[in-house]
Amino acid sequence: MPTQAERSASTRQSLIDAAATLLIEQGYAAFSEARVCELAGSSRGSLRHHFPEGRYDLLPAMLTWLLEREAARLAALGPLGPSLRLHLMLHILASRPQRHVSLAILEVWMATRGDTRLATAVHAPLAAVPQMLFGEPPDTPPQPEWLALRCFLHGATLHSFASGYDGRALSEAVRWLIARLPAPDGLDAALARMHAAPR
Repeated sequence: MPTQAERSASTRQSLIDAAATLLIEQGYAAFSEARVCELAGSSRGSLRHHFPEGRYDLLPAMLTWLLEREAARLAALGPLGPSLRLHLMLHILASRPQRHVSLAILEVWMATRGDTRLATAVHAPLAAVPQMLFGEPPDTPPQPEWLALRCFLHGATLHSFASGYDGRALSEAVRWLIARLPAPDGLDAALARMHAAPR
């Protein structure tokens, strides 16, 4: 039987998973502690035990977990510079244009505009995104190519909530862009390692 510590860790992770799922599927406007608990199969008291300040503790924990998981997946592919990471992300989007974890990150980021308490709570994980996900050197302004591709990826991710969203059309648009961009050195090898990696 699992120990108390293992059950506690499992409950905490279930709440984090539920928060991410809710943000990805329905957006921040639908986010509430009650809905997170319902998705996680947990109680409000349990949520508050693990995250005493509710969303202001839960969302930073969720962001940190998502970023660490995605950074680990990228790190497993070997050394990847910013340009190579961004091109890999374009290829991932072209092959899997459905809603994904970056949408949860963007939903929280947009919500900070109207909630200064949330902005303070999630500042550290959001500030780590350029380095952890995109491999940009700290305290260095992004090169124009990096910023342009990041903006495209952000917009394409949010486009999944557009009325009449068509994943096939988005995939074709991303492939159109990829065909017009010079491929960075090492892209084919990195793509091969990515396809061979367990999901």
